[in-house]
Amino acid sequence: MRSVAHLDILGDTPLTRRVVTLSAAILVVGLLGEIYLVVTHGWGMAVGAWMAVYVAATVAALPVHELVHAAAFLLLGRGRVRIRFGYETGMLYTRAEGDPLTRGGFVAVLLAPSVLVTAALVLVGNAVAGPALAWALAWTHLSGCAGDLAMVACIARMPGCTHVRDTDTGVELLANDGDGDGA
Repeated sequence: MRSVAHLDILGDTPLTRRVVTLSAAILVVGLLGEIYLVVTHGWGMAVGAWMAVYVAATVAALPVHELVHAAAFLLLGRGRVRIRFGYETGMLYTRAEGDPLTRGGFVAVLLAPSVLVTAALVLVGNAVAGPALAWALAWTHLSGCAGDLAMVACIARMPGCTHVRDTDTGVELLANDGDGDGA
């Protein structure tokens, strides 16, 4: 395996700028949708209670998001990864040390919380107060997934990348030159 690129999510200023821009775009679109849903469907409960549920679910989603990454790493890494959790620069993170994953496997790890946690938040929000809370929880969570989504886009655009290894600062994209699958 040879290295074809490194994605440094914290130190690569253009990548960091793309993450911030994507997050802000999701927040703006989400807020516009939220205004529409509150006007057309109402809050679904007392506003104070709605806000309390929104804040509690949003905060609870943060560690759950990382646990979903960890579960996906363990499942797709076939037990050949060691999971670490941390906090840096305002972000919780999950890191998997060990063998690289296939490109598709790593993309699945990155997307798992975006899909699973967002779906769970939509179900909870809809059950508790209706579409306005479901939408608010979904777009808030997805705005926090911007780093994962930006890395997926970078991985998808990298020609020759067959495997991805997690690193201290992001990921290393690898090419398999025929010396085994590397995973």
